[in-house]
Amino acid sequence: MIDELWRAAAHWVDERAWAQLLIRAAMAAVIAWIFFRAMGLIGLVVALAPAALLTTVPLTHSGFDLLRWLRKSPVRPWNGRWYEFERIQVRIFEHPDHTWFCADDVFRALGEPVDKVVHERFRNRFGALGYREPAGEDLVCFSEAALRRYLATRRDEHSLRFSRWIERDVLFAHEKRRREAPFR
Repeated sequence: MIDELWRAAAHWVDERAWAQLLIRAAMAAVIAWIFFRAMGLIGLVVALAPAALLTTVPLTHSGFDLLRWLRKSPVRPWNGRWYEFERIQVRIFEHPDHTWFCADDVFRALGEPVDKVVHERFRNRFGALGYREPAGEDLVCFSEAALRRYLATRRDEHSLRFSRWIERDVLFAHEKRRREAPFR
């Protein structure tokens, strides 16, 4: 029983770099205290080398753990899919045939209301061009063609800036990426 608990605890520590770091930092502190008591400040300086050796590996692994956590964090759905237009995030979904723009984000960027009535109106108006949920996504999106057609109907300065931003900063980069590394 005690052997099983010891193995479980050892496995738990092996899997968590921060636990290793704490244990090794405690060991380094004990070594530093012993050297300091034996040789004074010179002993403390000498103890820095073993302390560095003890803490380097778990610090490195802690960094990898942090990166792993960031990958799994709540921002993962946004990873590589968002652009910012005047401090409003716009999610972009790139598929082999089209680049799709999250409709809610487009409406927010243009100052339009976002509700079911608006979605139904746009689905009736631009559905044939591509106002729907693209394959593999659960958000209603504009296709490139539908968004261009919608923006062509708007003539206010804010919409023109948004349209230029879409062409220059988003579609140009996506088209370049498609040419250089096409989907397989």
